[in-house]
Amino acid sequence: MELIPEWAPNIHPMLVHFPIAIILLAVLMDLLNFFLPDKWWDDLKSTILYGIGAVSAIAAYYTGTWAADSVFLPSGAQSVLNEHADWALWTVWFFGIYAASRILLHWYQKMDHKAIRIGLFALALPGVFFLYETGDHGAEMVFGYGAGTGQLVEQQSNTSVSTDSLQQDESTFNVSDNGNWSWKIGANGVSTLLSRFRWLEGSASQLQPTIVNSGNNHLLRISADSITNFFVGKDSFQNVQVDYYLDLSDFNGEISLVNHVGDDQNYDFVMLSSDGTVSQGRVSGGNRQVFAEESYSASGMLFIRTVGNGTHFRGYINKEMVVHGHGDAPEAGSVGLRLNGSGTVLIDRISLTQLNNH
Repeated sequence: MELIPEWAPNIHPMLVHFPIAIILLAVLMDLLNFFLPDKWWDDLKSTILYGIGAVSAIAAYYTGTWAADSVFLPSGAQSVLNEHADWALWTVWFFGIYAASRILLHWYQKMDHKAIRIGLFALALPGVFFLYETGDHGAEMVFGYGAGTGQLVEQQSNTSVSTDSLQQDESTFNVSDNGNWSWKIGANGVSTLLSRFRWLEGSASQLQPTIVNSGNNHLLRISADSITNFFVGKDSFQNVQVDYYLDLSDFNGEISLVNHVGDDQNYDFVMLSSDGTVSQGRVSGGNRQVFAEESYSASGMLFIRTVGNGTHFRGYINKEMVVHGHGDAPEAGSVGLRLNGSGTVLIDRISLTQLNNH
């Protein structure tokens, strides 16, 4: 018998309701304790419930962080995930400190004072609000965006990322009214590259951009010869999700998918190296700081998603989260690519979606 059933994406859904139920029961019994005789209920029993609730909240929080790294989310759910994680952290800290405070008051025999009991009950109420906000955002992800659902259906799907990327109708650079854009490489891909992007290091001519055919599909091939080439879009964005379809099979070096670019000395990045490492971090004033680093194994046409949303930064390869870092919220900036190495890169598609803060 497996601990996690086949229909569940991870263990988090099976633990998350325990802190909700236990903490709410603790608050309810804490209130009723003012009216019930001690032989039915007393403050120590309420404190035990708060302690169990705090421990279960810690378990739910950490399994939730692991769950976030294992579930592929639509763009609209990225901001909801951030809020869910932030409220959950506040809830854990609140009830951890609250339960410890009650235990200390029992230890020093201060719980017989009615004023202290009333104060403790009133103090628990903001924690109930934190718990509500955590659960509300979690429910929005599951029931609103379908996060972690349909596991059995997904297991039966054999559709590959590369096939999806090569079966699209030919299109060009499309910009929506809200500023989101998508670029599906077409026959005019070189002229789109030159008109829609600007160079911070190197030049377009150094990349020798050409259009190659893969069946009925057009791909933009760019080449590097032991140089650094850095190009970005002309507009700035704050909270973004950028999807790339890239083939790095013939590239040797490092390619950075960059966002929040101020200039060539200030930007955030998800960097893939030909040695099989992927890192996420920030260059500030020319100094590089790595927030997260992992290894990866994938080849051919890759689907790569980068997310920069507030203080949360994520990188996905073929719909699996590979890096998840945290840092200060950056200023708005451009998005683009930075190549440092030699060889060729094939680009099939790039799209940008702005993320709304909740």
